[in-house]
Amino acid sequence: MGTYTVTVAGTERYDGEKPYTYVIDYCCALDAVLHVLAHHRWENETADVIPVEVLLGEPSSNCGYVWNDLRGRQR
Repeated sequence: MGTYTVTVAGTERYDGEKPYTYVIDYCCALDAVLHVLAHHRWENETADVIPVEVLLGEPSSNCGYVWNDLRGRQR
């Protein structure tokens, strides 16, 4: 199990909004991305979501952006 930082962009990218970043614990990067994509699609009621970036680990405290913590919410 590892911690991943996953950034995705939904329909907000058409309005110039920045993408959303999530932190999640998962067994591999691919599963982390798939879970975040599903979560973002469900939360925003749209299938128009694309992965932007996946990094191993959690952002530092001075990363300069806000992120959503999905750790502990997996089933």
